[in-house]
Amino acid sequence: MAVDIKDVEQVAQELQQKFDDFKAKNDKRVEAIEQEKGKLAGQVETLNGKLSELENLKSDLEKELLELKRPAGGAQNKVAAEHKDAFVGFLRKGREDGLRDLERKA
Repeated sequence: MAVDIKDVEQVAQELQQKFDDFKAKNDKRVEAIEQEKGKLAGQVETLNGKLSELENLKSDLEKELLELKRPAGGAQNKVAAEHKDAFVGFLRKGREDGLRDLERKA
């Protein structure tokens, strides 16, 4: 059984044609995947930005809650603490200047 060169060339051409078809389909598939990947990358960046904002808000909220757990309300009562200090200064040394300023603000 002899093999003709024409048969070999025909098989080679068919293989080349099938390979080219496969390559074209694969290139389209890879291009579609890359486009989808690009869209998802944008969404991931957006989500990462929102996540960092949420983390910042969470840490701020935790700080606020920690201050509220402190005796006398923590930083919420800064004005009251200033007034108390000024009043104590007035009672001990008779200084009214700090107390008057705070009473004017109120």
